[in-house]
Amino acid sequence: MATGSLARQYVHYRDERVLIGTLRALETKGLAERVPKSAPSAYVGGPLQDRVRLTPAGAIALAAAISSPPVHRAPGATPAPAPTAAKTATRSRPR
Repeated sequence: MATGSLARQYVHYRDERVLIGTLRALETKGLAERVPKSAPSAYVGGPLQDRVRLTPAGAIALAAAISSPPVHRAPGATPAPAPTAAKTATRSRPR
């Protein structure tokens, strides 16, 4: 659901939050849409919220992403681990 307060917009579903930029990007690509004032208010007497849902294109894109097999790498194509910082021996100072 999308709502606003103090000139800021928020997207949430139960305990989950989504960045408003993510929603806007999905809307720009035609993958999600808002249905104005179609969801209940967050508190008694509060304004109705906008329901966010996938468009048909968004549902197809999500289904394709879910059903895609994981990317397999060729044997030996695994990147080498990053080198660790070498520890230098502590020098003793002459006294």
